[in-house]
Amino acid sequence: MASHPTLPYYLTGAQDGSVRMFEWGHAQQITCFRAGGNSRVTRIKFNHQGNKFGVVDADGFISLYQTNWKYSATSGSQAKPYLLQLDSQAITAFTCHDSGATVVAYAPKNQLLISGGRKGFTCLFDLRQRQQRHVFQSHDSAVKAIAIDTTEEYFITGSAEGNIKIWSLTNFTLLHTFLNEHARQSLFRNIGTGVMQIETGPANYIFSCGADGTVKMRTLPDRFSTINDPLRNDVKFFL
Repeated sequence: MASHPTLPYYLTGAQDGSVRMFEWGHAQQITCFRAGGNSRVTRIKFNHQGNKFGVVDADGFISLYQTNWKYSATSGSQAKPYLLQLDSQAITAFTCHDSGATVVAYAPKNQLLISGGRKGFTCLFDLRQRQQRHVFQSHDSAVKAIAIDTTEEYFITGSAEGNIKIWSLTNFTLLHTFLNEHARQSLFRNIGTGVMQIETGPANYIFSCGADGTVKMRTLPDRFSTINDPLRNDVKFFL
């Protein structure tokens, strides 16, 4: 799922590959951007303006859509991806995760690309210099989610074993750890485990959801110390 940055709309991506838009408080969909029968949707993301969004599916394809498209019942027009240029070429490529990358995030102010891999490594790339800036092992299992603070002072990683860690975006040191936020629930590797998505909010709030079926909100401790008052680590709410 992904919520619109300014309007009361949200997108859903399903196992059957369909992508639909809804309005908060209404059960009926506004429109269907992509019908079922396609590859499973793995991630949806709006751009900052909310007029475009991207869809990633299980086959590895990325599709970009215009948000303001409307389905026409009379003409039968269908939403189609845009900006797909067959003659386009990659500007640059980075090699960091020998077992595959699982998640990626972008810090626009610092022009840093942050990726997480299946073996628990996190890589940071400087897009201005087009080179790898730093690589380190952030978790003992696959990195499943990455979020970046809006001020770009820190970034957050979540793993398959359910841990969430906060890292400095300046020197890449560990600032704080939330253990077993979304603990592994299954012994089978083909079933989703651990942290699935992380979002940051104002006043140092962190929102996360996991394969354990819960949604949690926490507040980062003051000064981001790794040794903090345990009362500040209490979950504010969970669903």
